[in-house]
Amino acid sequence: MHTEAVLETAARIMAPYLGENMARASARAHCQKLGIEGGEVTREKAEALLSKLATGLSVFVGREKSAAIVEEIRQALAGVARS
Repeated sequence: MHTEAVLETAARIMAPYLGENMARASARAHCQKLGIEGGEVTREKAEALLSKLATGLSVFVGREKSAAIVEEIRQALAGVARS
């Protein structure tokens, strides 16, 4: 998966809960902190990103909803990886 596809997918799914700007900024900031920049994203790095996003999301929507959103992102990323 390419970094931009990961960012776009995560932001698109989080946007209804955080707003488009916050979702995009959050995804990008966590990518930078994890050293995910340009090029391909490994499965391990994608999972690390999802873990960080889940922590932040739980503040806004609670742990259960955060887990559901992260699972939705995970499923969408699996589809991106196959295409």
